Amino acid sequence: MDFGEKLISLRKKHRLTQKQLAKKIGVTSSTISKYENDNHRPPIFILAKLADELGTTTDFLLDDVAGLREKNSVNAFPLIGNPELEKWYLELPYSYSEEELLLLKKISEVLGNRNN
Repeated sequence: MDFGEKLISLRKKHRLTQKQLAKKIGVTSSTISKYENDNHRPPIFILAKLADELGTTTDFLLDDVAGLREKNSVNAFPLIGNPELEKWYLELPYSYSEEELLLLKKISEVLGNRNN
């Protein structure tokens, strides 16, 4: 079961609409829809709110997300302890190809070398 399917299942188990869940965690109903359709992944702080609201763990929700990330990328961005970069990385759409992620990695490396 992928992230979106888990989210739908838990939301329905708690008898919540997308709009109700969105309001509880401080996002829009269209954001919940994007998560449920696996078009976007939530940033960590939203993931924690989802897990808390749905009575589960982030580990449970993320189980397949790690597999999707490995399948769709080469883990192109080491997160280097930067919360803003981590948030940005986790919001990347699943649709980025391996080629596109590698290009982003190269850009990041060039910018990193510029600061040295």
